[in-house]
Amino acid sequence: MERLRSPGWLTGLDADRQAGARLKFITRQKVWLTIVITVNAALWLIPSDVVEEVARQRHVMLGRYSRTHFAWIVGVGVFSLVSLYVDWSTGATYRRRWFQVGATLLFLLPSLAVFDGLMRTPDDQHYIRERIAYTRPIDAKFASEYEDRPEARRSYPNAPPGFGKIDRTLRTDSRGYRNAVTQTHADVVTLGDSFTEGSNVSDQDAWPARLGTLLGHPVCNLGMSGYDPLHYLESLKDHGLALKPRVVLCMLYEGNDFRSTDSDAKRRNPGVSKRFADYLDRSPIIRALDQRLIRTFGSIGADAPLTAAARIDWLPLAIPAGASERYYAFEPKQLRDLYVSADDFAVDRHWLNPRGQLAEMHARCREIGATFVVLFAPTKAHVTFPLVADRVDPVKIKAFTAISLKGELPEPREFAQELKRNVEAREQVVAKWSAQEGIPFLGLSSPLRKAATASTQVYYTYDQHWTPLGHEVVAHAVDEFLRDSLSNVHHETQPAAP
Repeated sequence: MERLRSPGWLTGLDADRQAGARLKFITRQKVWLTIVITVNAALWLIPSDVVEEVARQRHVMLGRYSRTHFAWIVGVGVFSLVSLYVDWSTGATYRRRWFQVGATLLFLLPSLAVFDGLMRTPDDQHYIRERIAYTRPIDAKFASEYEDRPEARRSYPNAPPGFGKIDRTLRTDSRGYRNAVTQTHADVVTLGDSFTEGSNVSDQDAWPARLGTLLGHPVCNLGMSGYDPLHYLESLKDHGLALKPRVVLCMLYEGNDFRSTDSDAKRRNPGVSKRFADYLDRSPIIRALDQRLIRTFGSIGADAPLTAAARIDWLPLAIPAGASERYYAFEPKQLRDLYVSADDFAVDRHWLNPRGQLAEMHARCREIGATFVVLFAPTKAHVTFPLVADRVDPVKIKAFTAISLKGELPEPREFAQELKRNVEAREQVVAKWSAQEGIPFLGLSSPLRKAATASTQVYYTYDQHWTPLGHEVVAHAVDEFLRDSLSNVHHETQPAAP
């Protein structure tokens, strides 16, 4: 008993316990270090699909990573360093380092949130989002320069010059829409998204402004970038009907205007996660960090050889072939959308929902005696692909369309033939429905394609929108349509000739 109670025995027991604790600590460190090294190595060693990023005209970091992938590399790297700083300690040091990290976060996160909030101004965001049909700041002026070139430093293997530089001025009226003056009455009102508001063109070049000149009286433009049929209906109710128009022109863009009721419901009543994601998307701090990463890492490795470049090396398209050619590039999704047949699209929920919204707009216009007109704005692929389909290898067409696609496509030649047959399907479905409803309809694919064939660059090379020349083509097509179909709005308010 005396030996068991001896101080030496207790000292030995304590030493064994300490040795066991050190062994557990060392094992835990080794396991965590292995995890950290493995995860970080995997993120660095596994590249993104760079061809997909180029095809979708997205920035590529270090010549091999998407922005999302690179953000994970940076974020996981920072987390790993902090975790190793804390984990590589024991006892009081371990607790002290945890306290340091926690205290830093408690101070830093609220400070960043306050600073971010102070930096958020309507002028900076360019939008006021108090209603579903959001607007720009009222009586405002925005001036900038746009250059038609690849936004990302890593781009197509052969990236020709685009349309050039455009000086843009955008002025808004007291409603926050793109009009030279605030109108209390307008014979013609236009509804639409960025194609109607006039993205990347100046005030006088947007087709509603050009149409007003051709008609001989102003057109009230209620188009807004980012709008879709849900917003068209709301802007008509909020502002359009009060103007007592005789004609309401609603431009339906086939690129992103076909949305389901589920999509609309989420935007009418966004959940907490959606609100938080939107808040972060509009964060000036996050935008600044994003731009810093792009400027720092976007040019590194941008000229490295591009694996599997054959999927995209046939773009941008040259139209027409020869000395007067103009160039057009588009994303794979535009061809995938054109592959859908008329029968499938006619029952697609992404068409049935906006169809109902168009019908309600038509009914609202009838109530005030206005004529509701549907204009169909085609995608760039819709206009340009049929002009080159016979001179592009079907294997390349299929490979490009299949980028980021879930599912299988037919063999290349069959796919290319089916794609060519379905190019006009969605426009034909909308035209047929409009006729059944008694709604005047104008498809813009034909005049735009005719102008492109004649060497008029109607779309920008690297942006999806119309050039000033494209807006001019559209304005003349709409003017001619109104002249032939709705002559009562054409030049009626002009003073009589002497």
